[in-house]
Amino acid sequence: MKLLIFLLIGCLSAHASENFKNGEANFKEVMQKILDGYVDKVSPDDLYRAATAGMLSSLNSGDQAFNKLLTPGDLKEMKEDLTGKTSGVGAVLKFDEASGHALVLEAIPGSPADKSGLKKEDVVLSVDGAKFKGKKFSDMVASIRGKAGSPVSLRVLRDDRVVSLTIKRELVPWTQVELNKVNDSTSVLSIGYFTEQTPTLVEGKLKEFKGKTLIVDLRYNAGGGFTQAIKTAGYFVPKGTVVASTEDRNHKVETFKSEGGLLTDDVNVLVVVNHDTFCAAELLAASLRVNRGAKIIGENTFGKWDAQTVDVLSNGYGIKYTVMNFSDPRGERYPGTGLKPDVNVDMPKEHNISELRMKYDFTKRLALDTQLKAAVALAR
Repeated sequence: MKLLIFLLIGCLSAHASENFKNGEANFKEVMQKILDGYVDKVSPDDLYRAATAGMLSSLNSGDQAFNKLLTPGDLKEMKEDLTGKTSGVGAVLKFDEASGHALVLEAIPGSPADKSGLKKEDVVLSVDGAKFKGKKFSDMVASIRGKAGSPVSLRVLRDDRVVSLTIKRELVPWTQVELNKVNDSTSVLSIGYFTEQTPTLVEGKLKEFKGKTLIVDLRYNAGGGFTQAIKTAGYFVPKGTVVASTEDRNHKVETFKSEGGLLTDDVNVLVVVNHDTFCAAELLAASLRVNRGAKIIGENTFGKWDAQTVDVLSNGYGIKYTVMNFSDPRGERYPGTGLKPDVNVDMPKEHNISELRMKYDFTKRLALDTQLKAAVALAR
């Protein structure tokens, strides 16, 4: 009976609404009991790290996944992502957790991977002898990335033979901003992420654009830098136009305006989104809908309408936590629900947009991409 009581108690969860009185004293008591009696020996630093991670993950049930403890490696990777340059080999991979292998979707032209002979459809089996079965994609990525100028060895399966490649790492720009022409009047501007380079790249593409309809493709855009997204949004509307606003914990509202647009008023703008259109990308889509009357095509967006900051701790770790909510130019927010498209269009299950982008040229992709085809049809 005593064992049964223990099991039942173990299944109970704490209610956040119940006050945890004398928190500091009780925390120290629990920590000491674990150090003295837990079946596996743990160090105080192990418990402090777990407590810090738990503290962050308990904040606001709506964004637990985004308030987190970051390792020094996580911080380095995040910094590289936001600059738009990573020190690696320049390959786009699709990871399979079950096997621990990764399919090469693309060796970026001119990259170390391309120059070393890594090919599309190769399968990465190991990195510097390490295998990744049962591990995560981030583990393989961390092994491939490294100091510029240093070598990394890959064993890959090509057709029916194993090939060994040694690749010298370099700083590889990866910001995905493309402008593709559909016809004389319509082009597609794809923005894959908001890095330090994105506003400049978008500015250049908008200056190249000649036509009457611009389709902005924000599918699989995971957000990125908030400031960079705001600056990018400003290029689509006249100077002084409100593109977004934020609100902090003290309800202080800050409004952000365009510093100068690059599109004339007669350009028709359409936006393509999916469920993986995320955070800052959702804000850009909403801004275009409000300020330019842009129709949105595709699926409901993810629904993340807040922004985090990162503080670096004295031991090299970092903490990421939410510091503000943001709104579209009308002050509207769509947390949880995401933006609802004006025209709902699903992608066929057999066609993954990311893979289509890597495997085919734009003409072939357009023939298979139902969401993009719907946007082109609406433009006509």
